[in-house]
Amino acid sequence: MKILLTGISGTIGTLLAPELGRDHVVSGVDLRPSDWPNFTQADLCDPDALPPIFEGIDVVVHLAADPRHEVEIGWEELTNPNLIATARMYDAAHDAGVRRVIFVSSMHTMGGYEFDEPYLSIVSGRLDGLDPASIPLVTGDAPARPDSRYGATKIFGESLGRYYTEGGNIDRPDERPMEVICVRFGTLPRSNRPEKDYRSLVSWISKRDAVGFFRACIEKPGIGYEIVYGASNNTWKIYDTPYAYELLNFVPADNASEHWGKE
Repeated sequence: MKILLTGISGTIGTLLAPELGRDHVVSGVDLRPSDWPNFTQADLCDPDALPPIFEGIDVVVHLAADPRHEVEIGWEELTNPNLIATARMYDAAHDAGVRRVIFVSSMHTMGGYEFDEPYLSIVSGRLDGLDPASIPLVTGDAPARPDSRYGATKIFGESLGRYYTEGGNIDRPDERPMEVICVRFGTLPRSNRPEKDYRSLVSWISKRDAVGFFRACIEKPGIGYEIVYGASNNTWKIYDTPYAYELLNFVPADNASEHWGKE
């Protein structure tokens, strides 16, 4: 397949490109330069620049975004990279007849649940008396509760994905609708180890699990529109990652609890 990675110069893009390039044709686009051979430096907010980049692409993995989720990060920082660029990406993919878009969303779309018990105790490290097997998991179809403007921008991208799978072909009823998988991604540290905060016990995904997870998203047939959570098979869970494992026939190899606190 021909795969386009937007934001190829970022942490996830630089990890995925060589791995996916083993058996797919991978191209990339980013505002920042990249050493990837099939690369275009361009602004996704510029619709005139996008048609040749998206032409002939089978799958788009949309990684491009400003990842900052702190409360002080406002619309000045987020509007272009997270809203306009995402909308332009979907338009360009639709116009080019791209079969599938994998929209990399975030667990921050649902971070409001982490202010409720028992989730608050988990992310605060108050684990005594809690049974990880009995924690009710937040599903992909639960009401969105973003914890930041960043999280809200990702909900926007998810809603556009729903539109393009259900309503985007109204003007072209004979064409096959786009397939969209929204991945509410966890945390992929460059160190490949969980961070020292307790939330990492929930959100961490290892590099090898990230590669396998995205490969499954790309290659799994029979997808319409799905929201899935992306993390390793961590003992402590808040979000329904097992649904993704089953849907995608993906078997994660790692668990944050086996690596947390180790140097």
